Amino acid sequence: MRRKVRENKTFYDLLKASGDLHTLKANEYSGDADPYANFKFAGQMSKLFVDPDDSGFVGRIAERLFRLANLENNHKEPQNEPIEDTERELCMLVVLWMSMRKDRRRGQVAAQSINDNVT
Repeated sequence: MRRKVRENKTFYDLLKASGDLHTLKANEYSGDADPYANFKFAGQMSKLFVDPDDSGFVGRIAERLFRLANLENNHKEPQNEPIEDTERELCMLVVLWMSMRKDRRRGQVAAQSINDNVT
Protein backbone atom coordinates (compact mmCIF):
# COMPACT_ATOMS: atom_id res chain seq x y z
CA MET A 1 0.00 0.00 0.00
CA ARG A 2 1.40 3.39 -0.99
CA ARG A 3 1.58 6.03 1.66
CA LYS A 4 0.09 9.37 0.71
CA VAL A 5 2.66 12.13 0.94
CA ARG A 6 1.48 15.60 1.83
CA GLU A 7 2.58 18.04 -0.87
CA ASN A 8 4.77 20.90 0.32
CA LYS A 9 3.43 23.91 -1.61
CA THR A 10 6.25 26.19 -0.50
CA PHE A 11 8.84 23.72 -1.79
CA TYR A 12 7.20 23.49 -5.22
CA ASP A 13 6.64 27.25 -5.39
CA LEU A 14 10.37 27.75 -4.77
CA LEU A 15 11.26 25.20 -7.45
CA LYS A 16 8.98 26.96 -9.95
CA ALA A 17 10.40 30.38 -9.10
CA SER A 18 13.93 29.00 -9.49
CA GLY A 19 13.00 27.46 -12.84
CA ASP A 20 11.46 30.72 -14.04
CA LEU A 21 14.58 32.66 -13.04
CA HIS A 22 16.78 30.08 -14.77
CA THR A 23 14.78 30.46 -17.99
CA LEU A 24 15.06 34.23 -17.85
CA LYS A 25 18.80 34.23 -17.18
CA ALA A 26 19.65 31.32 -19.50
CA ASN A 27 18.58 33.43 -22.47
CA GLU A 28 21.23 35.96 -21.54
CA TYR A 29 24.03 33.88 -20.04
CA SER A 30 24.11 30.59 -21.95
CA GLY A 31 24.66 29.83 -25.58
CA ASP A 32 21.82 28.78 -27.85
CA ALA A 33 23.53 25.53 -28.85
CA ASP A 34 24.95 24.65 -25.43
CA PRO A 35 23.14 25.55 -22.20
CA TYR A 36 26.41 25.15 -20.28
CA ALA A 37 28.59 27.22 -22.61
CA ASN A 38 28.95 30.10 -20.15
CA PHE A 39 30.15 27.77 -17.36
CA LYS A 40 32.55 25.99 -19.71
CA PHE A 41 33.95 29.32 -20.89
CA ALA A 42 34.36 30.57 -17.30
CA GLY A 43 36.04 27.29 -16.33
CA GLN A 44 38.50 27.50 -19.19
CA MET A 45 39.30 31.13 -18.46
CA SER A 46 39.83 30.41 -14.77
CA LYS A 47 42.56 27.90 -15.70
CA LEU A 48 44.74 30.79 -16.86
CA PHE A 49 45.80 31.39 -13.26
CA VAL A 50 47.15 28.82 -10.82
CA ASP A 51 46.20 30.86 -7.75
CA PRO A 52 42.60 29.95 -6.89
CA ASP A 53 41.91 33.52 -5.75
CA ASP A 54 42.77 34.83 -9.21
CA SER A 55 40.86 31.97 -10.83
CA GLY A 56 37.75 32.91 -8.88
CA PHE A 57 37.82 36.46 -10.18
CA VAL A 58 38.60 35.39 -13.74
CA GLY A 59 35.69 32.93 -13.73
CA ARG A 60 33.25 35.63 -12.58
CA ILE A 61 34.62 38.08 -15.16
CA ALA A 62 34.35 35.45 -17.88
CA GLU A 63 30.66 34.85 -17.08
CA ARG A 64 29.94 38.54 -17.62
CA LEU A 65 31.97 38.67 -20.83
CA PHE A 66 30.13 35.62 -22.15
CA ARG A 67 26.79 37.28 -21.37
CA LEU A 68 27.78 40.42 -23.31
CA ALA A 69 28.99 38.42 -26.29
CA ASN A 70 25.90 36.19 -26.25
CA LEU A 71 23.54 39.17 -26.20
CA GLU A 72 25.36 41.29 -28.74
CA ASN A 73 26.50 38.60 -31.17
CA ASN A 74 23.03 37.05 -31.30
CA HIS A 75 21.16 40.38 -31.34
CA LYS A 76 19.26 39.49 -28.16
CA GLU A 77 17.53 42.04 -25.99
CA PRO A 78 18.33 41.60 -22.29
CA GLN A 79 15.31 40.48 -20.28
CA ASN A 80 16.81 40.29 -16.82
CA GLU A 81 19.21 43.18 -16.37
CA PRO A 82 20.50 45.94 -18.66
CA ILE A 83 23.80 45.57 -20.47
CA GLU A 84 25.09 48.58 -18.54
CA ASP A 85 24.74 46.60 -15.29
CA THR A 86 27.01 43.90 -16.69
CA GLU A 87 29.53 46.50 -17.82
CA ARG A 88 29.50 48.03 -14.32
CA GLU A 89 29.91 44.57 -12.78
CA LEU A 90 32.94 43.95 -14.99
CA CYS A 91 34.47 47.20 -13.84
CA MET A 92 33.73 46.43 -10.19
CA LEU A 93 35.11 42.89 -10.43
CA VAL A 94 38.33 44.06 -12.07
CA VAL A 95 38.86 46.78 -9.44
CA LEU A 96 38.16 44.27 -6.62
CA TRP A 97 40.60 41.85 -8.22
CA MET A 98 43.22 44.59 -8.53
CA SER A 99 42.69 45.47 -4.88
CA MET A 100 43.15 41.88 -3.75
CA ARG A 101 46.25 41.43 -5.89
CA LYS A 102 47.75 44.69 -4.58
CA ASP A 103 47.06 43.66 -0.97
CA ARG A 104 48.56 40.24 -1.70
CA ARG A 105 51.74 41.83 -3.10
CA ARG A 106 51.99 43.90 0.09
CA GLY A 107 51.58 40.77 2.15
CA GLN A 108 48.22 41.92 3.52
CA VAL A 109 46.26 39.00 2.14
CA ALA A 110 47.30 35.71 3.63
CA ALA A 111 46.68 32.46 1.81
CA GLN A 112 43.77 30.79 3.54
CA SER A 113 41.74 27.73 2.88
CA ILE A 114 38.13 28.22 1.95
CA ASN A 115 37.15 26.69 5.29
CA ASP A 116 38.86 29.58 7.10
CA ASN A 117 36.37 32.00 5.53
CA VAL A 118 33.22 29.93 5.86
CA THR A 119 31.86 29.66 9.36
